[in-house]
Amino acid sequence: MIKKSFLSFLVMFGIHAVVTYLLPSLGMATNQWQDNMVKAQHFLYNEDVDTAMIGTSLSARILPDSIPSVRSVAFGGCAVEDGLRLILSKPKVPHCVLVETNLFLRNGNDELVEKMTKGIIPQVKRWIPSLRESNEPICLLSGLMIKAAGTNPQAAAMTVDMEQLKESIKRHLADDKSLSETELAQRMETIKPLLIQLEQKGTKLIFFEMPIHHELYHLKELEQTRQAVRMAFPKTRYAYLPNDTTTYLTTDGLHLDYEGQQRYSHFIKQALLVKR
Repeated sequence: MIKKSFLSFLVMFGIHAVVTYLLPSLGMATNQWQDNMVKAQHFLYNEDVDTAMIGTSLSARILPDSIPSVRSVAFGGCAVEDGLRLILSKPKVPHCVLVETNLFLRNGNDELVEKMTKGIIPQVKRWIPSLRESNEPICLLSGLMIKAAGTNPQAAAMTVDMEQLKESIKRHLADDKSLSETELAQRMETIKPLLIQLEQKGTKLIFFEMPIHHELYHLKELEQTRQAVRMAFPKTRYAYLPNDTTTYLTTDGLHLDYEGQQRYSHFIKQALLVKR
């Protein structure tokens, strides 16, 4: 009985491994955390990354198909710091890193970085792709169903409810407050040395700000963050992409809708041609 079960396991595991080898892009993440894990693995297990992008859920929505030369290490529910630590965990760093500045001072998420870099499990998943999150049976099944239906779940999920948008903007304005000087100093003391370390390894840093709803542009924390970033990384020494003056529609005041994601991805692609 045990022998038969073991043989059955080997057969199923073999079939699964063959499917994931032949169809490496079939799997689709089913939730935000899983999507973060998949994205982190794609970055860590790709040895040659010329350009990477670090950020939060704002820049995580930039469409990778529009700028395939840029590997996104921007994660939903996480911070600039998280992508930065993942990049520094690799022996070979990218030649260029795009740095989102909107939520630059947000606290990092230790869980993501530890799961991707600590212990033996990440190494096992490096050598056995079928064990990675994107190749879990539920992800393969979801990807197969979406492919068969010929739909774009991302586009459907980013439609804008104008009433909810108005309410979200009101909440952002009502909660508008600055970081304390202590918080500001602590966050900058954590992030700046990591960026300097990356720069010393030969990486060119390019800073950019994601477009948001015009009513939220001057929120106190955002203004405070802009000033702190420009003081720490002056434009006389560091490259900044120009701000896009196009009016964008957002789902909640901060995150671009699907059409906006497409347009801004194209803007980033064109801006990089000038800066690099």
